[in-house]
Amino acid sequence: MISDYFDRILVINLPRALKRRAAMLFQIGRMNLKKTQFIQAVDGQYINLEKMKAEGALLTDDWRKRDLTQGEVGCYLSHVKAWKFMVDQGLGKVLICEDDVVWRDDAHEIADIFMKEIPDDWDIIHFHSYVEIGSGKHYDGRRKKLSEHVWQGYLEGEGSVCYAINRRAAEFLLKEAFPIRYLLDGVINKLTRPSLNLEYRGYVCHPFICGVSNSPSEIDNISKREN
Repeated sequence: MISDYFDRILVINLPRALKRRAAMLFQIGRMNLKKTQFIQAVDGQYINLEKMKAEGALLTDDWRKRDLTQGEVGCYLSHVKAWKFMVDQGLGKVLICEDDVVWRDDAHEIADIFMKEIPDDWDIIHFHSYVEIGSGKHYDGRRKKLSEHVWQGYLEGEGSVCYAINRRAAEFLLKEAFPIRYLLDGVINKLTRPSLNLEYRGYVCHPFICGVSNSPSEIDNISKREN
């Protein structure tokens, strides 16, 4: 069972996102997930970006060469809040989920097999990613298959919907969090970025234990940019 491997399961959710909270509560009950706790997300519509810039807490996105939106910063700060909660509470291993996660019916079975196969040196585990294993997209080709269910990750920033971290990884992410100079993905992928020569280990679960719902995001839809 998923809950057996973590000290807490943290679900990031805005108080006003009642439908998403209800959907998550239903899934938590259906899946019999233990040790689950909601983390109140940072509401992007109340963030003063200009003030953050003036204080040096927010810079232009290094990669995209543009300013981040209120929603993007709100999503970023929501995850930072989860990392800080983990460290403050002295938790060793935590699963962090956004509130649009949809668990597979066989998620427990996959997790049980995966956790038996994964190396003990893990710092971050991606249980979902927008880059499918075997898709050949982005950096998928640089992932390394270790077993039937375990792949060594490579620049896994797009796997922030559902991931597990240990205390060491949380402390590193908090140290790297400010000033904000890229999306949340840009910070998380440092843990699986070989060019940085860091001694952190990140792995990807295959198949993923969850998908993502199609319901509109309440966290990052404020001042959302159109492509």
